[in-house]
Formats: sequence, structure tokens, C-alpha cells
Amino acid sequence: MKTKQWRLSALVLGIVVWITLPLTACEQFEQRDKRFYYRALWNFSLRDNLKELDIDFNGIDFGHSNLYESLLLTGANNVSTIEDKARKETLRFIASRPILPPNEEAIAPTYMKLAWRAQNTFDEAHALHRSTYDIYVSDLSPAEKDRAILNVLAYYQDSPYAMTPQRLDHQRLDRFPYSKTFRETFPLFNATIWAYHYLQVAVYDPLSAAPDLPAKQQAVQPILNTYHHYLEHPPVQWTFMPLVAEYSPRFAEQYPAIANIFDNLHMLHDTISDILASDQLPTWDAKRKEIYRVLDSYYLASADATNPMVLHESPFPHSQH
Repeated sequence: MKTKQWRLSALVLGIVVWITLPLTACEQFEQRDKRFYYRALWNFSLRDNLKELDIDFNGIDFGHSNLYESLLLTGANNVSTIEDKARKETLRFIASRPILPPNEEAIAPTYMKLAWRAQNTFDEAHALHRSTYDIYVSDLSPAEKDRAILNVLAYYQDSPYAMTPQRLDHQRLDRFPYSKTFRETFPLFNATIWAYHYLQVAVYDPLSAAPDLPAKQQAVQPILNTYHHYLEHPPVQWTFMPLVAEYSPRFAEQYPAIANIFDNLHMLHDTISDILASDQLPTWDAKRKEIYRVLDSYYLASADATNPMVLHESPFPHSQH
């Protein structure tokens, strides 16, 4: 009888714990209101026609998620775990030549639970990146490409996760108390991320100028070569991330809103990397609150009316690359 009573008590206790823990954790739960990408006949033109470039874009998607998960799980207090293990895992994934984008939620489940809304902000901006590449590689006429790009921009800006198309003051965004923590502590991985951002922004003008697919492949090959050189020899001498106007000035002039969105996207990557690496925000809850504070106050388009980081004068020049 005592054994049965003990088992019954244990069962009741287990049920109470099973109910109580989710209720406590629910304070961190977020609605997963993810949107489908913009659908058009030119979808996946890059994958179909410039496979080598598409594969390289797939490769580093692993790196962002692997980095964030590693920073969280290690407390960012083991340099070799990030610089050696996590970075080399990313390089091995890139070298595997992945033909499809990785499942980032499977790579970084802890980070996705911590700050899913921030990750979805990344995902939607990355989808805008992919759409513009597809349009540039498609067989649309120049006028049709221009209309298509404006359409995907409008679709993107219709989302509550849209980043501001305004120029932000990246210098001020790089002066938070925790700013530069990641690049100073983990310079190799930081330079690897910046090398990827170089690839993302440097291909626009060559793709636009090339008249056909063979010319486009030839035009991006030197950029791919430079990118892979950077993977082997990370540009740790860089002091700031690559900007669109530095490497694709024609694209930045023609589509300033999109160029600003991409620059702001890459700055947000840097900001969150710093937050996750900083011991000034010692708990996961503190990191989550700061990620959402800067996201909501400075990076999302919904903050434009009150955003003190919007830059109304000429941007500060960067010439370190």
C-alpha cells in the first residue's frame, strides 16, 4: 500500500512540475508569425543559373547561427571554442558546398528560443537579399528587373519585421558599452563574418553590369576568389564592416533604401554578436532584453519616427578595406 501511495504521490508531483514549468517558461515564448517569401517566376534563378555563388551564400548561413549558439552555450568565455572549434565548423560546412540553405533553427535552437523575433528580422532581410540576387540573375529585361525589385521591396516593407530603410549612424551604434566586444575577443570569427558580408554586397554591381549568364559568372568569379582568400586569411586588419556603397556604388545609388536595409542588417548582426559576447550582460534574460531594446528602438522601421540613430547628414566614410 505504501508503495502505491508513493507512486501516486510521485505521479501527482510530476504532473504539477510538468504543468508549472511550461507556465514559467511561457513568459519567454513568442508567436512564430513567419511569412513566406515573395513568390514569382524568377524565384531560385540564382540557384538554377549561378550555382557556385548560391552555394557560397548557403555556406555562411550556418556560420551566423553556429556562432550565436556557441556564444550562448559557452558564455563567450572560451576563446578557442569560438575561434577554433566553432569557426572551423563553419569553414568545414562552407567547404562541403551545400546546395541548399541550412536549417538555422536546428543549428541554433537555444538562440532561436532566446530571441526569435530578432532572428525573424534577420530571416526576412536575408530573403530580400536572395530575391534581389534572383532578379539580377533572371532573364527579365532591365525595366522588368527594376519593377520586380521595387515589388519585393514593397513586400518586405509591409512586414512588421522590416528594418528601417533610413541611413543609420553606424558609428554611434558601435559605441554602446558592450560594442566591439565580439571583434576584439574573437577577431578571426568576426573577420570571417565580415568577409561574408563583403561577398553579399560586392556582387550587385558586377551582376547588374554583365549582359548574360556567362558574363555574370565571369564577373563574380574574382569576388568569389577574394572571398575564399578571406576565409583562409581573415581580414583582421579591417576596423569596420563592408558597406554596400563601398563595393556596389551603382546599386546603392539606384536603390538607396535597399542598400540602407542591408547595411543596417549587417550592423544588427554586429550589435547582437557584441551583446552575446559581453560579460556586461551576464544573464540570458539581460541579453534578450538588450537585443530587443536595440532592435525595437533603432533597427526596425516601426521606430523611424523616434529613432535617434537616423542619420540625416552624409555617412561617415570607411576606407579601411
